[in-house]
Amino acid sequence: MAIINHIFDFKFVLIIMIFFLAPTLTQATEDAESTLNMNTKSLEKKEGEHNIKKDFSRGTRKWQIYPSFAGGDRGKGNLYALHFGYGKFLWDNFSFNVDVFGTYIRSGIDDNGVGLGLDVIFRQHFLMRNDDTYSVYLDLGGGLEVQSTEFAGTRNFNFRVLGGGGGTIKVTENVRLMGGLRYLHISDAGIDGGGGGFDGYQIYIGIMMPFNIGR
Repeated sequence: MAIINHIFDFKFVLIIMIFFLAPTLTQATEDAESTLNMNTKSLEKKEGEHNIKKDFSRGTRKWQIYPSFAGGDRGKGNLYALHFGYGKFLWDNFSFNVDVFGTYIRSGIDDNGVGLGLDVIFRQHFLMRNDDTYSVYLDLGGGLEVQSTEFAGTRNFNFRVLGGGGGTIKVTENVRLMGGLRYLHISDAGIDGGGGGFDGYQIYIGIMMPFNIGR
């Protein structure tokens, strides 16, 4: 009988413990599930942000095609050019670009003519929207130009220095509009010491696309 009484007392105590501990255990389980859900959502958000910024992440490569107009140096004339560029992001949001271009020159000091050239441009996207719809950038570069007519001095071979800013807007998954304004200097760097060079502005607008569109 004593053993039965002990067993009964033990069951009674166990039932009381379960009765009082059940709400606490239930709350702890709910808290653990809530924390797990929050961690999962945080991880998904970070992965999403990483994917959003893949357009300008390190190693990304781009094609750029854009026409431009250069003028503003009174008496020297204007340039109408078409640029084809290749860019690679050396770091996130920072790219190295090589542009080749052909240009029609309406000269103010000689006959009209044509020219060919190459620019090397470094570009920093310093402002970006989190959903990747637009970016704002600064760029700086230099290059070479050869033309059939005198335009920025007494030589048909000249050096170029350029710098300015612009922006991009995403219009489709693989295409971004780009455009901007640059200061443009063209001269022979004082080799012949004549003409004083060209100092004006360059306006451009075009498109930017991934190097491998299908990937």
